[in-house]
Amino acid sequence: LTMKKQGEMLYQAVGKEPNFIYAPVWLFDVIIDSLQWVADTFKSEGFENAAETGRIGKYYAVEPMLTTDPSEKFGTMTLQDHFNKIAVEGQEYDPYTSMFAKGPTTAEKKEKEEVSA
Repeated sequence: LTMKKQGEMLYQAVGKEPNFIYAPVWLFDVIIDSLQWVADTFKSEGFENAAETGRIGKYYAVEPMLTTDPSEKFGTMTLQDHFNKIAVEGQEYDPYTSMFAKGPTTAEKKEKEEVSA
């Protein structure tokens, strides 16, 4: 799946029209190099850490994270099913996911039941 297709799946799960902002990959390099220059010039650990975070961000932006090898696939749920479930039920905070959602509160569940009745 392309990154765009995954994004479209997220928007579909929450019932919204896709709205993407595109940025060229070389922008990562400009930002990372600038942060590294400041870190080297001023011996700044904070800017060194920022440059490393940028390198990690670029890695996740350009490297494929899904397998296509059938022997490496596990589970019975598709990515779209997973996004749809999170959109409806929410999930615990996970810093490694691209979709965050809270489950409906008790009051929201009760209101939905009253509307449906």
